[in-house]
Amino acid sequence: MTRFWIGLLLLAVGCSRASSLPSSDSPDSGVTDSASGTASTTTGRNAPPALTVGSPAPALKVNRFLKGEPVTAFETGKIYVVEFWATWCGPCIQAMPHVSELQSKYPQVTFIGVNVLEDDDSAAEQFLNARGQELNYRFARDDVPEGANAHDGAMAKTWLTAAEVSGIPTAMVVDAKGRIANITHPMSLEECLPQIISGKWDMAEAAKQHLLSVLPERTSREFNERMEALLKPGPTDETPKELDRIAEDFPEQAGVIGLIKFRVLSLEVDKTEQALATGRKLLKGDLGSNPEMLNAMAWEIVGPERLKPAAVELKSFALEVARKSDDLVKKKHPTAADTLARALFVNGDTKAAITTQRRAIALAKTNPRAAGLVEELQKRLGEYEADASAAKPE
Repeated sequence: MTRFWIGLLLLAVGCSRASSLPSSDSPDSGVTDSASGTASTTTGRNAPPALTVGSPAPALKVNRFLKGEPVTAFETGKIYVVEFWATWCGPCIQAMPHVSELQSKYPQVTFIGVNVLEDDDSAAEQFLNARGQELNYRFARDDVPEGANAHDGAMAKTWLTAAEVSGIPTAMVVDAKGRIANITHPMSLEECLPQIISGKWDMAEAAKQHLLSVLPERTSREFNERMEALLKPGPTDETPKELDRIAEDFPEQAGVIGLIKFRVLSLEVDKTEQALATGRKLLKGDLGSNPEMLNAMAWEIVGPERLKPAAVELKSFALEVARKSDDLVKKKHPTAADTLARALFVNGDTKAAITTQRRAIALAKTNPRAAGLVEELQKRLGEYEADASAAKPE
């Protein structure tokens, strides 16, 4: 995988890798486990999820109750809170004392903590054996078919996945008529419970808010599906036009699409002018101040793994972009320096390439996250030094 695609992936998922450049103004971010959502199409992007606020509550299908008197069905006239959690989920554990307080404050409401997305069938039971005395509400274990993945549990599928909920903890309130009255974080339950109990809850507004909450993930999933369908067979003459069409449907992804379009055009000798126009347009946008993406763009042109030689104009553009990336990280990141050295080399400035590559190696040696790059960087330095030696007159 080239640096271009690595950088593009990093931009899409918002997390950092060991060899990536730091953002100019933001820290590294991590990833979280989540329930898998359902697919959507362009025409159905704004349709409500299969399970949403106002829907009849699905059946309460659990394997067993781990604490408290079992509940087999939702009784008309009673209100329930079904709260989804897992032992590996820190925020879930942190919310439990609050849920316990709410159970004491609203004794007419039945709170059920359902353990989901947990491959270890005994994990919840072990947790409750250690902590259950501190908690005063019911707990149950999802009904996961034998040998199946935890995401295939009955509650995970018919509640979380059907509602397109992307993570836990999540609480769903079942009203006195057996309908889903709200889908929220358990720490926010007190904002809705009094109104649901009194019958004054605005269910239409809650349904609207739930739809808004699932739209970003729907859009991201649809975007990825369309891009994969377009690019997987390989680029064609129509690919740039198709990318423009996708950009119209996903304006928030215009930068990423522009980067892909730049790559596709840059690989075609007769499309150098179009590639440069696309690249310069990107520099004027937000990505023009993103050192990671600038580094990836430059490497796409000058990297040794490039399949086709780049035009002279593109090499010059790559040098301009690499210098900007190196400046944005204040000349303190080994990958940026490595890319700049490569750009200098392919543009014929071997002496400057050697100096810059030595800087890249020195930076890598003092950066624990880049230690694995040192050998590769030294190989390139050897290439540049050999070229310089060969160019010396006898």
